[in-house]
Amino acid sequence: MTLKLSRRSDIPMFRALDILREANARAQKGEDIKRLGAGLPCFGVPQPVLDYAKDVIDRDPRQTYTEALGMTLVRDRIALYYRDRYGINFNYERVAITAGSSGGLSMAFIAAFDPGDKIGICTPTYPPYRNIINTLGLIPVEIQTSAETDYQPTAALLEKCGEKLDGLVICSPSNPSGTMLSESELNKICQWCDANGVRLISDEAYHNITYAEPAQTAAKFTDNAIVLNTFSKYFAMTGWRLGWMVLPPEMTDRIKKLSESYFVSPTTISQHLAYKVFDHMDVLDGYVAYYKKNLDILKAELPKAGFKKLSNVKGAFYIYADIHNLTNDSEEFCRRMLGEARVSMTPGLDFDVARGHTTVRICFADDTNDIIEACRRLQDWQK
Repeated sequence: MTLKLSRRSDIPMFRALDILREANARAQKGEDIKRLGAGLPCFGVPQPVLDYAKDVIDRDPRQTYTEALGMTLVRDRIALYYRDRYGINFNYERVAITAGSSGGLSMAFIAAFDPGDKIGICTPTYPPYRNIINTLGLIPVEIQTSAETDYQPTAALLEKCGEKLDGLVICSPSNPSGTMLSESELNKICQWCDANGVRLISDEAYHNITYAEPAQTAAKFTDNAIVLNTFSKYFAMTGWRLGWMVLPPEMTDRIKKLSESYFVSPTTISQHLAYKVFDHMDVLDGYVAYYKKNLDILKAELPKAGFKKLSNVKGAFYIYADIHNLTNDSEEFCRRMLGEARVSMTPGLDFDVARGHTTVRICFADDTNDIIEACRRLQDWQK
């Protein structure tokens, strides 16, 4: 007898992780793979933060549950960060610590929307947005952006959407394009959402990883937005699986109850690291300078391998490349690249189902020498 499996759990694979698995398998067999695929910083947590965590474990090896919304100490430190970084003030009670930003994203959708609600996502976009929306019985409404709008939405574009949205997800700096909303356009989008009764979810996972002007938070322009962030990217705590939310005041109790049932509490030792990592932002800013050097190398060398149409990168550590001159099947192209050139990239189909067959995402968060070698291999491969 075959037992039932849910239709809603039958979601597309995340190609970035699928190619990462293949790259790892090849590396385990001794192949030298240069990685421009998964969005994984080549750095880890600064050593003094690890030393602090070791001391915490020595003093309290049990590491028991914390409150469902996280330690007050860490929540208050995040509220202080918003005051210092963005010039806005709010109480720590609006901050929720989450099991990675992904845990926060799921709870945000559950707390704000009911099945059948329509959620705008701006393609190319981070694929878990679409997948989580579908698993929760929500309806994704894809709003196509383009290189002309820096792969970002505009208030004018939202006005032409043609659907009555209940929610909207934005990501600036963007995964996959590395582009950013200007402060004025972000303000217009926040005001448009408030005026039209649309709950905004602002994914700010790549804040602080910027290469010209700083990124601005949606929390500056509205109290109605759900702001998501993570300790994985700028803070280089990927495997520690910790994120946070800045919540509308009326939503805090809902998130608390969801967190109690879904996660009990965020990981305790990770919260100790998160508290301490704010003391070492000078080291983290050094990581960003390193990424900028990698970006400059790729901008100079990728066109020599045929990657001529690159996104206008202002933040994060990704380039979105239009490669219609090289292929009309980005997944096959990336698998062939991995096998023949021993370089990994992510096919654009992860981020744009309709148009991603002629695009790829390129991550530049790896070792600079590996970036240089990857460019050499790609140039040889395309001769």
